[in-house]
Amino acid sequence: MNKEFNELFDIKEDNDDKPNVQITTQKIVIHTLIRTIVLVVATAASCVLLFIAAYDSQISLGVLALLIVVGWFSLMIMEAIRLNKSNKTQLSTANMILVGLAVLMIFILILGIN
Repeated sequence: MNKEFNELFDIKEDNDDKPNVQITTQKIVIHTLIRTIVLVVATAASCVLLFIAAYDSQISLGVLALLIVVGWFSLMIMEAIRLNKSNKTQLSTANMILVGLAVLMIFILILGIN
């Protein structure tokens, strides 16, 4: 009766229960290297702006340095969320590790100032 019921409603059994998600090759090393270079450039630019701001007593340069740091963090977190939604979890994890290392670097710099 089950066979007749399936034929009645034209239900066919699907033997290929493979996921529809396409697994692409994720170039983690290149991805991480590019983001690390951007982190180093953003850090250097922020430090230069902070030194100039401290030397000339200009608050606007300090605010610009803060915007660079906050912008980098925002972009990395948004990209990690986007990569995670598109099933590129390894690239997303690499971004979050870079964000964690940047936070650790900020804490070390703050502790070193005192």
